[in-house]
Amino acid sequence: MPIKTILHDFYDLTRLPLGIMGALFGFTSGAIVVMVQEKKDILSILSTPEYWPIAILGLTIPFLIVGASMAINDYHDYEADRINNRMDRPLVRNPNLNPNFILFLALSMIALGILISYILFMDNILVVLGVILFSFLGISYNLWTKERGLLGNITVAISDTAPALLALIAMGAKDAGTIFLVFIMAGITFFGVVGRELVKGIMDIEGDRAANSRTFTVVYGPKRAVQLASFFFIIVIFISPFPLFIKFYNSFLYLLLMSITIILLFLTVIILYNDPSIENGKKARSLTRSALWTGAIAFLIGALELGFRYAS
Repeated sequence: MPIKTILHDFYDLTRLPLGIMGALFGFTSGAIVVMVQEKKDILSILSTPEYWPIAILGLTIPFLIVGASMAINDYHDYEADRINNRMDRPLVRNPNLNPNFILFLALSMIALGILISYILFMDNILVVLGVILFSFLGISYNLWTKERGLLGNITVAISDTAPALLALIAMGAKDAGTIFLVFIMAGITFFGVVGRELVKGIMDIEGDRAANSRTFTVVYGPKRAVQLASFFFIIVIFISPFPLFIKFYNSFLYLLLMSITIILLFLTVIILYNDPSIENGKKARSLTRSALWTGAIAFLIGALELGFRYAS
């Protein structure tokens, strides 16, 4: 098999951008804690070996766990993805891939993530237990909670917030404002992901029905899914300005990027509200993915500006 094909399949199998996004959340959270508590800028953090373990925790472990969860999802949803003609799924488009090998690869990535957390934080058992719980959430979604409607969407959202919250524990956050800021970041991620998972269900409704998967969209219909997703997006819009009053004072770039996130969420609702079709579900998936990315970058930029203030 050509190396280009292998890399392409791995990229799609692990949903590499989602792993990178999880890594950004973990790294941003840890960096904010250090900058506030130690009064250091981001360059000082990156140049100090003492803080490299948190960088590895923030960047490597979410990548491994998220990627493994996505691979298990492909393994579990193969029949539904085949019915939906999901050619973006390697197991559907590449008959040379062995599903059992994919499962073995995913479990190996989870084991490696837990091992790295133990090596780095053997003296902080809460971090190791948190990584194990993080892994369990990804597996439980595929094996159980996906069939429980909204609970499945919530499971995915909790898993996506885990890197930021784990970084708080790993760095021993004490400053109340910093903890609140990271929880706001986690909250925006949580509610945004729940909404996105709901609208994604519209795109996959035919395959989910054929596979007897009781997702929220299958049970209650696309219209209800859009209405509930809109509710979660409104919460994101409501809490997104809070960081400007906590630590990201007068951060124009944070405000600009978060405004783009809000606009993208509005467009998602507008597109789906009157016509929650499968085709519009595909557009909504793309829009909400972009919204989550701009939100993640907004927090990273806000954190960098925070560090520059300490450096000046």
